[in-house]
Amino acid sequence: MNDIIEYRERFASMNPTFRVGIVQAQDTAHAKVRVVFPDYDEMISWWLPVVFFKTQDDQAYWIPDIGEQVVCRMDLRDEAGAVLGAIYSSADVPPVNSADKFYLGFKDGAHFDYDRVAHILDLLFQDTTEFKYDAHLHLLDLKFQDQAELQYDGSEHVLTVSLPNGAAFNLTANGAQIQIDSSGNVIIKSAGQVQIGNGPLAGVARLGDRVQVGEETGTIVSASTDVLAG
Repeated sequence: MNDIIEYRERFASMNPTFRVGIVQAQDTAHAKVRVVFPDYDEMISWWLPVVFFKTQDDQAYWIPDIGEQVVCRMDLRDEAGAVLGAIYSSADVPPVNSADKFYLGFKDGAHFDYDRVAHILDLLFQDTTEFKYDAHLHLLDLKFQDQAELQYDGSEHVLTVSLPNGAAFNLTANGAQIQIDSSGNVIIKSAGQVQIGNGPLAGVARLGDRVQVGEETGTIVSASTDVLAG
């Protein structure tokens, strides 16, 4: 019995089942790859399944790229095995240097990362659109590729919407609409009453404002203080 154990250990030491190789081909339909092992005379594996953390009721899928360096677990005859995952190297260095960050980066430049110490979630898309939330400052910031920005400050309870020149803004609710067109004009449409301001100035329009009375529209060219007393 001891001889058999010794033989197996000696055979395993000469043929370690831990392999580092390079993905040569992909079978995306079956989540398998073939791997070449440079340290073993360029030996090419048979189709090896890739290990995922969930595959039944919940499912995950991400196949290693061709040319990616992976770690494999093989049997003693190198006839069967599995790809445990990819590893970083001097050619492919880690994208972040922090024990407190979770990071996902994509080939097109998009990335997702979360810093558990700074409490910052950052999602950046390929076109530079960015979604960012700072839980420490209670600040939500959404920036678009054309420089438009929507920001909510939960500490100050302030919502700010900023649009670039030439952009338009529309807010619609219950049949009413508030619009800022590309020229900067403010347009209010409503089937009911439109109230402007509060206190003694409630409902007072300004010189130059366009108003509608019945079916007719016009521009205010003069005003009297009698309006305030009415």
